[in-house]
Amino acid sequence: MGTVTTSIRKIKVGNIGAWLTDQLRQPGWFSNLIVSRQAWGAFSIYAHKRRSDGKAKMAYSTRVSAQKAADSMGRKHNAPFAVYKCLFCEGWHISKIGGNKAMPVSSTKEKVDVMDSIKNMDPHDSTSLDVDKALATGIPDIHPAYGGLRGRTLSSSRQLYAWKKLKEAGLQQVIDLRADYSSDFYSELCRKTGVEYFHYPVAIQRMEEMVDLFPKLCELIDRGNFYIACAMGLHRTDIALCLYWVFYAADRGIAPPPLQGYRKDKGLGTEKIMRALNAFYKLKTERDGKVPIPMEVFKERKDIINEQNRAIG
Repeated sequence: MGTVTTSIRKIKVGNIGAWLTDQLRQPGWFSNLIVSRQAWGAFSIYAHKRRSDGKAKMAYSTRVSAQKAADSMGRKHNAPFAVYKCLFCEGWHISKIGGNKAMPVSSTKEKVDVMDSIKNMDPHDSTSLDVDKALATGIPDIHPAYGGLRGRTLSSSRQLYAWKKLKEAGLQQVIDLRADYSSDFYSELCRKTGVEYFHYPVAIQRMEEMVDLFPKLCELIDRGNFYIACAMGLHRTDIALCLYWVFYAADRGIAPPPLQGYRKDKGLGTEKIMRALNAFYKLKTERDGKVPIPMEVFKERKDIINEQNRAIG
C-alpha cells in the first residue's frame, strides 16, 4: 500500500494525457491497455526509478531519442525493448519487454509443456555433467565454466526447451545472479526437478549480501554440475566468475575465467568488473580487519583480467 500511495502522490497529472495518447498510437495498444494491461505499470513509481537503489532511470527528452536508444539496446542484447512516457518526470524511459518477473502470456503453453515433460523424471538422479550434450542445446552464449556451464538464464521462455536436456546432461545446481528477479517460477522449476537453486545477487548496492554469500558461491562452483547466469549470461556472470577467481580460485592454481561479456571485440572494457572487485576487497577488509589478499597480488590478478580483455578481438 505504501508504494501505491507514493506513486499516486508523485504522478504529474499533466503527463497522463501525453502518456495515454502515446499508448493509443502503438500497434498493440488494445492488448497493452485492456488484455495484458502491462501498460498500466507506468503508474508505479518503479516505472520512474530503479528498485535496486531508488535512483531515477535514464530519461530521454524525446520519444525519438528514446526509441533510437531502445533499438540499439535491442541489437546489443538480442531482446525487445519498449519506450514509454514517464508519468513522474518530463522524459521518456526504456524497459525490456517482458522483464524478469513473470513469463509472457504467449509462453504459458511452453511452461506447461516443460513441466509435463519433466514431471516423471527422477529428482534424485545424479550424474556427472555431460558438457557436449549440454552445449548441443544451442542456448545463446552457453560455455563451459569451472566444471559447470554459463549462458542465458534458464528461466527465460526462450530457453525452456533446453531444460529437460540439461537435466539429462547432469545439471544439479542453478546459480541465479540477477539482483532484481523476484518470480518464484525459476526456484519452483528447480525444486520439482531436483536441481538446487541458489540466488547470488550481483550488484554494487548488494555488496553486503555478495560478501556474506561468497563462501557458498565458491562451494557450489567447486562442486561442479552447475549453470550460472544473469539475464543474458554475459556481464554479471563475468563479474561473479572473476570474484570467484580473484578471491578464491587463484590461490588454488585455477586459471582465470574467459570473459564473455566484457570483451574488447564487443566494445566493452573491464571497468564494471574492476568496480565490483574493488568494492568487494574494501568491504571484506573492513569486515575482517585485514586484507583478503595482499594488495600487490590483488593488483596482479586485476591486471590479468584486463590483459584478457585486451587480448580479445
